[in-house]
Amino acid sequence: MIARKTCCFRALDQIIDMGHPLVRLAALIDWKFLDDRFGSVCQTGPGQPGRRRGLSPACSS
Repeated sequence: MIARKTCCFRALDQIIDMGHPLVRLAALIDWKFLDDRFGSVCQTGPGQPGRRRGLSPACSS
């Protein structure tokens, strides 16, 4: 299983332009700090269910 993940990430390296400004910016971000800071309020898994919305008064005629 680990070899499969390694293969997948190796393929991503070949697909993603590692010189792209957003990729370079992501390398500079202190992800551990963000995880420590917001980890207690953010949970892994599916997000909140969608809110049911009716038609707004502007949409009704």
